[in-house]
Amino acid sequence: MALSLRAALMLLLALASAGPATAQVVAEPVKIGIAGPLTTTSAGFGVEMRQAVELAIDERNASGGVAGAQVLALAVDDKADVEAGRAVATSFCEDPAILGVVGHVNSGVAIATGKIYADCGLAVITPMASNPKVTESGFATQFRLTNRDDRKGPALARYLIQKLGKQRALVIDDATPYGVGLADQFTAGFAAGGTVVDRRSVKVGEQNFADFIKTWPKDFDVVFFAGIREGALILKDMRAQGLAQLFSCGDGCWDVKAFILAAEGAATAGEGVRVLSAAPALGKVPGSAEFAAKYTAKYGPINNYAASSYDSARVLMAAIAEAKNARQKPSRADVVAALRGLTFQGIAYAKPVQWTEKGDNKAAVIFVNVVEGGRFKEVDQISD
Repeated sequence: MALSLRAALMLLLALASAGPATAQVVAEPVKIGIAGPLTTTSAGFGVEMRQAVELAIDERNASGGVAGAQVLALAVDDKADVEAGRAVATSFCEDPAILGVVGHVNSGVAIATGKIYADCGLAVITPMASNPKVTESGFATQFRLTNRDDRKGPALARYLIQKLGKQRALVIDDATPYGVGLADQFTAGFAAGGTVVDRRSVKVGEQNFADFIKTWPKDFDVVFFAGIREGALILKDMRAQGLAQLFSCGDGCWDVKAFILAAEGAATAGEGVRVLSAAPALGKVPGSAEFAAKYTAKYGPINNYAASSYDSARVLMAAIAEAKNARQKPSRADVVAALRGLTFQGIAYAKPVQWTEKGDNKAAVIFVNVVEGGRFKEVDQISD
């Protein structure tokens, strides 16, 4: 009996000396998946997205995490490939600690993975995939921070006709779901007030367009390209052949490295370019200049969708925090519900993020840029 009493006293003393920390429960970490091309020719978009998301997570963790839980990022390369994207989505679904995903980059991959995320109830926010089908499939788990191609394409077409007086457009796409969809929307919009003299396609990965350009019709006053990396090479070869017509492009060309630098001065030759951007110039929205300074100090210059990726992560974490405040162990359904009801002021757009029933961002707007001094210079905002 004496031994039992002594053991009990020693246990009480040990608990007392441990202090209140012994009674604290450390919340289980929350995981966020990051899905995008970290290799291939689309890696510029995917790597910048990953870096912006990780910066947002680091800041959140430094201020206490999400309802006391630290946030862990799990970035996986989808290689801008549909099958690889499906495998990534499946792996995220199978990890119960993952409560949301930021991605994918390419519209084709985002469309192909939508049902997988819906079936496992996992919220996914794409900062940049813009084909309308991404949010037209009716999945409650799918969200998009940027604008849609059925707004971008017709809006740019009207701008070129009404503001710049263009009447005859040559339309080129890169044969991807993003490129074809945007080109279709631009073509419909331009045909309402002008003439589309021809519609062509190129292949992703092509390098030399000199012979292709020689087959173009002669009677056009603007080229519209719907695609990504091939735009700079087409423009460079176009200028090399003495063609001075205006070159316009969707936000797939909104990339300093892959467009401005790759064009090697061609972007300011002839009539120049008009390139869409999916967000205003950094510094216009409160907080965006500070974000840009932090990002640049850590990773180097911003090329395109860093602000949208940063906001996508912050919106997702805000929804997870709201769900965790309501329930210690929220389900994925709780996160989706919190996300759908959220109003969040970010730094990518002047108005707060709010979602339509389909999961599109009501705050998303469209901007037109020229190239000046090796950078994009915003010259106009156009309504959709």
